[in-house]
Amino acid sequence: MRSWFSAIVSIGNKKGNEIYEGKNEKPSYLFLAAVFALLFLAGNELAAVTDTAESNYALTAREMVLSGDWMSPRIYGHYWYDKPIFFYWELALSFAAFGFNEFAARLPSAVFGVASVLYTFWFSSKVYDRKTGWTAALILGTSLEFWLLSKAVVTDAALFFFMSVSIASFYLGYREDRKYYFLCYAAAALAVLTKGPIGLVLPGLSAILFLLWRRDLREMLHVRLISGMVLFLLLCAPWYIYMTACHGTDFLLNFFGVHNYLRATVAEHQSTAHWWFYIAMYFAGFFPWSFFMLPALFRKRKEHGLSFARADTATQFLLVWGVTVLLVFQLIATKYTTYTFPSLFAFAILTAKLFAGYDRAVGRKALMTGAVYTLLVLTVVPVLTYMRSGKGPGTALASMDTGNKIIVYENEYRTSTIFYSGKIIYRLASADEIGRLKPGTLSWNAKNVMPFYSEEKLKDNKDGYFIVVSPRTEMGDTEIIEVKGSASDENSDHRRGRIYRFPFDWAAILRDSYHIG
Repeated sequence: MRSWFSAIVSIGNKKGNEIYEGKNEKPSYLFLAAVFALLFLAGNELAAVTDTAESNYALTAREMVLSGDWMSPRIYGHYWYDKPIFFYWELALSFAAFGFNEFAARLPSAVFGVASVLYTFWFSSKVYDRKTGWTAALILGTSLEFWLLSKAVVTDAALFFFMSVSIASFYLGYREDRKYYFLCYAAAALAVLTKGPIGLVLPGLSAILFLLWRRDLREMLHVRLISGMVLFLLLCAPWYIYMTACHGTDFLLNFFGVHNYLRATVAEHQSTAHWWFYIAMYFAGFFPWSFFMLPALFRKRKEHGLSFARADTATQFLLVWGVTVLLVFQLIATKYTTYTFPSLFAFAILTAKLFAGYDRAVGRKALMTGAVYTLLVLTVVPVLTYMRSGKGPGTALASMDTGNKIIVYENEYRTSTIFYSGKIIYRLASADEIGRLKPGTLSWNAKNVMPFYSEEKLKDNKDGYFIVVSPRTEMGDTEIIEVKGSASDENSDHRRGRIYRFPFDWAAILRDSYHIG
């Protein structure tokens, strides 16, 4: 404990020197694991599960645990083909161990976040030196996007780890020992089980481009292609075969057709379909280091010059990986903030190389950044996540005896309300609109698997509940309003009484998050 405390208080003292220079190897890993576990776990129980991505994953894993079906993901009781199985397994195991709560939902990403920091330290220490490894680990772990995704209920932290291990193992197989190639294939298989074919395409394409640059395509004869692919298929193919056998064209159309082919060719969100989107995401996601890196690049260029051709092999390899990830997703029609996230493995290490000789300054900045993150997660994050969640009405409904009464979202549907309530909640729409939104073709309608209830049918229903989100703000006030009696008379107001109201109130949300009062 003393060496950890010494490193936290002053990286410049004797003990800190030992960690940097590798004279005390074990505390290096223990220190990094302890510090980043605290950073990635801090306040997770206070952050509500948000819509839409987090709640989709959380609800699917919840249904996996409750149904006992650990092979075919479901949401709202329907089979769900958005993502492969591995992340759902992680979440389901966490829920089974710790219950259906925010801490359990965010635990898998925190674990993979810590694992990625440690792996970055190990790999960059191996190909460069331990000071570079230490600096790279601090830079990666305190970059904004990495911190956020190590706390988020999404696949990206796990995907980052598997992709990093896969591409780094290829390089180690190329430079040191070809036995590493087998680890490359195994990690790629787990990446494919986490997010689909991109888990193989990106490492494979980057490896080929690197060998092309090195004019060493003969190495393809030695990458253990046949035995490696056998290992790859043994690890990831069984689940895909099982899903195809059980669900046939429905699985193939939705998983490969909609969520892979359509995502690559037709933009899902026009608001992000801009050429500059990933440039902006780099500066935002790699904050604060993206802004420190630019002056470092200019300084390096002025002192020694910058030349890809003259760079060492490891640097060339990392540049190929980082740029390939950016270019591939630049060419893909659908753009998400997290798609280029795997490139941070390369950029963190390369930035650490740029900061050679400034490692203590990096340590101080990393400590300050981590402190700011921790303050935010204890104050601001609970409020922001609550605003983007249906936790309020969900927890209220969980305690209400609603019987067989219909519960509908009148305007903005929130899956998180179902996660928190454990009850069926319908999306209200006209019969014509339901017909237009119905999934079943190669279109983004495939995501509309939530239960619908028609406005026309609701008029004949005697009792139920409306959940209404105020249109005044994006995630503003929410009300649960009871329906009493028939609404067949269009001129009558069939909403007879307000049951619960959840106004946006910063202090109230914080009190609720901390269970005060």
